[in-house]
Amino acid sequence: MSIFGIAKKGFGKAVKAYKQKKISAGKSTRSERIKYGERSPTIKSVPPTKLSVKESLKKTKAKEYSRRIDKLDKARKKVEEGKKMMKEGQKTRKQMRDTGSAFSFRDKKSYHAVQPGDKQRYKIDKKGIANP
Repeated sequence: MSIFGIAKKGFGKAVKAYKQKKISAGKSTRSERIKYGERSPTIKSVPPTKLSVKESLKKTKAKEYSRRIDKLDKARKKVEEGKKMMKEGQKTRKQMRDTGSAFSFRDKKSYHAVQPGDKQRYKIDKKGIANP
C-alpha cells in the first residue's frame, strides 16, 4: 500500500471519529447520520401501507377532504359569532342614541358620546344632530 493510501486510511478513521462525535452532540445532518451508522436509510417507525397505491391515494384524499370540511366549519362558526357580536354592538349604539347618552350626525355613521346635560345644549333629537 502506498503512503498516500495509508494516510487516506488514517484520515478516514479520523473523519469517522469526528462525524460520530458530531452525531452524539446532535449537530449532524441526516446524510451524515446515514453514512456513519447512526440512522437507517429507510424509515422504520412508519410501516409501509398494506393497501394498494390507488386505495392509499383514495384514503389520503378522503382524510384531507375531511380536514377541509372541519376547517370550513370553524370559519363559518367564527363568521356567525362575529355577525352576532356586530348585531349586539349596533343594538347597544342605537339604544344609547335613543336614550340620549350618545349622538350621531345625520349624514355620518359614526356615534359619539354625550356629556350628561349636553343633550339640550346641542339640540340633539332621536335622529341625531345636523352637520354644521
